[in-house]
Amino acid sequence: MKGMLLLGLLAVLLLPVSARAANVCVWNYDPLDQFYNPEAGDTIDCAYWLERELVELGHTVTVDTTLPSNLDGYDAVFCLMGWYRC
Repeated sequence: MKGMLLLGLLAVLLLPVSARAANVCVWNYDPLDQFYNPEAGDTIDCAYWLERELVELGHTVTVDTTLPSNLDGYDAVFCLMGWYRC
């Protein structure tokens, strides 16, 4: 019981840290991988929904086709490698 109480207290203390807005880098390695999405009503790439959801959650998102050489300014990095093409 004491362990559960300690775990709960730890979760409450860490919640503000984990819920804060983050500066996120999305590396869209292959922007040529596009497909038609009827919900968006347009042709979209792999980063579309990820970027949209992160922005709605309050994060600052930078999408680029080249991986920055310095990632120090980012709290998280998503690497989208695209689809395999023969």
